[in-house]
Amino acid sequence: MRYYRLYFMDRFSGHIDHFREFEAEDDDAALIVAEGWREDRPMELWNRHHKLRRWDVPELSDK
Repeated sequence: MRYYRLYFMDRFSGHIDHFREFEAEDDDAALIVAEGWREDRPMELWNRHHKLRRWDVPELSDK
């Protein structure tokens, strides 16, 4: 098992608001877990010193 941290960023300041630590078998499994915790704010998934993914705030449409 590998350890991961999912950082939830403040959408205005860009600073870390809070994070969740969890274990997963591999990077693909960790990405699935992180998607389940998706919020309407920027997030970053890390494994030690390696950033796996960043999610940005979805753009609002004019429609």
